[in-house]
Amino acid sequence: MLNSLNMRNKIPKFNFGLLRRQPGFIMAVNFLIIMAVYMLTRWVFYYMNSDTFQGVTFGDMMTMSWGGLRFDLSALCYINALCIILQFLPIKARHTARYQRIVKIIFLTVNILGIIVNAADIVYFEFGGRRTTAIVFSEFGGESNLGKIFLNSITGYWQVWLFGIAMIAALVWLYYNPLKRRNNPDDIAPAKFYYPVHTAIFLLIVLFTLGGMRGGLSWKMHPLRQDSAEIYCKKPIEAAIVLNTPFTLITTLHKRGYEQPKFFAEKDLDNIFNPVKNLKPAGGEMRKLNVVVFLMESFSMEYMGYFNKERDGGKFQGYTPFLDSLLTQSYSFRWGFANGMRSVDCMPASFAGIPRYIDPYCYYIYANNNLLGLPQMLKDEGYTTAFFHGAPNTTLGFKAFTNSIGFEHYYGMDEYPRKDDFDGTWAIYDEPYLQYFADQSNRIASRGKPFFLTVFTASSHEPFPIPEKHKNTFTRGEIPMHKSISYADYSIRRYFDKVKDQPWFNNTIFVFTADHTGVSHRKDYNNDMGRFLIPIFFYTPGGQLPVKCDSTRLVQQTDITPTVLTLLNYQKPYFSFGKNVFASDSTYVNYVFNDRNGTTMYYLDDLMIQYRGGKLYGIYDFKNDFSLQRNLIGRKAQFPKLPFMERQIQALLQQYVTRMKQNRLTP
Repeated sequence: MLNSLNMRNKIPKFNFGLLRRQPGFIMAVNFLIIMAVYMLTRWVFYYMNSDTFQGVTFGDMMTMSWGGLRFDLSALCYINALCIILQFLPIKARHTARYQRIVKIIFLTVNILGIIVNAADIVYFEFGGRRTTAIVFSEFGGESNLGKIFLNSITGYWQVWLFGIAMIAALVWLYYNPLKRRNNPDDIAPAKFYYPVHTAIFLLIVLFTLGGMRGGLSWKMHPLRQDSAEIYCKKPIEAAIVLNTPFTLITTLHKRGYEQPKFFAEKDLDNIFNPVKNLKPAGGEMRKLNVVVFLMESFSMEYMGYFNKERDGGKFQGYTPFLDSLLTQSYSFRWGFANGMRSVDCMPASFAGIPRYIDPYCYYIYANNNLLGLPQMLKDEGYTTAFFHGAPNTTLGFKAFTNSIGFEHYYGMDEYPRKDDFDGTWAIYDEPYLQYFADQSNRIASRGKPFFLTVFTASSHEPFPIPEKHKNTFTRGEIPMHKSISYADYSIRRYFDKVKDQPWFNNTIFVFTADHTGVSHRKDYNNDMGRFLIPIFFYTPGGQLPVKCDSTRLVQQTDITPTVLTLLNYQKPYFSFGKNVFASDSTYVNYVFNDRNGTTMYYLDDLMIQYRGGKLYGIYDFKNDFSLQRNLIGRKAQFPKLPFMERQIQALLQQYVTRMKQNRLTP
């Protein structure tokens, strides 16, 4: 009994005096201090650049500040990872004054550097229009007068640097360390209590730190990216308020910027290839037709009977009977191409005219460049704009990107009312979700405004789920993908059954495309061209377009925005690397551009060339060599259009890289 009483007396009693001397508590207090410094810097950043952020209200700033907490937490978890580990390691040396002095030096060093770069962007944002990324190290790596540049910035923006010094001084002065003068051996529990308890705490803190870096603890969510900030903004440029510079630097350290092509003098570029379109509008009033876009998950052209009638001796049936029938009533294109290979590539291409080049735009260091997307252009003309996707709202950063290009409303799994329709892995099954989309289409139409709606289907995504009640309905196919494609096709038919008699239906342009190709089963499609072939067609039940399959025109996702805007007689300039496919007076109407990991392909009429590292290494007569079996590089003299094609692809690549670096992706 006496021994038990003595042991109990050795265990420190829980009280605030004991808690405040714990290394973990010390870390938490100092972490909150630096979080406060970052938040204050955010507000100063906004104030000093307020001319750029006109229209931002106090409520907007509160929303962006709330979102900014996630990015501050992420950046500070990265920066302070070593200090967090040192303060929570289950070792008794943590409780000594010497140990704490070492941690203090590390903490102040890394966080002072963070304050400096964060404050510096208050100044440099004016010049770049976005937060600084790791590309700055290569862009200015050869600059010989950095010292002079830095000195000029100090003298020209002394208020900012005075603020930065004040924040550093505050951090040093407020640093919390009750163990700086003496050790407290009475704070340490006996070993048999100390090590198990503090090991468990350490593992828990590691888990929470990783969650802080990612932006959340759900392993299904995509880790925070720069473009994730746009969830909290009304305009893409406002993402700079939400972000902090340590975050953008850390998350882009492993990414390289584009190498600057120098094929032409910059003053000559626009005369060769100009991505700013509609400089001479046709005049007249804009036609306020509704627009509904179907982005169909993984719908390769090879799955569709309509585009493959000649295959298998004319016996190929395909797996999309409804879409095949709809194509007979549509304006369609035999040669339709994706501009990327992933779901995140399709929306920048389709709605902002930005094809993928080497890396997905949304994941690259230029992701916070200013864009003027099709939804924003139509919203400015009085349209209601909404995006529908049955997956969780955090999926692939879709919500952030759709917000950045002007979609007013986002309807994801969070908004869907019946969660038992979830397929268990990816999203709401297509059939119930497209019925929900039909109901929402009717509700939005009832407001009397023109609308632009986009729905992204999901069921034809791995693992290709089909609801139990349809398992015996969709059984035909060589691979699981074929069955899920048939189910998605059926779900689209059910949507049209529900809306075809609505008063808004005939006043609508329906656009169909895929996000990218899916699993290939046919060998003839398994090549550098076939991996990009997708359906792209326009269905206008009101007869605004003729029913036609134009086998001579090449169409790509970046052509969707220019073509839709032309059909609506849009009267303002816009930006796109695509073209209006119905133009009859353009030399460049029949081209396609796409890229596969740095191998760039440029199509013109019936010829495709491959370009890599600034050199031509492939020429294919793709219409007569569908499987790309014959590289005609040795017969260059036979192709008089080849010099023109090389000139075009060089100009396109130089425009792309130059405008990405200079943040010039708007008219």
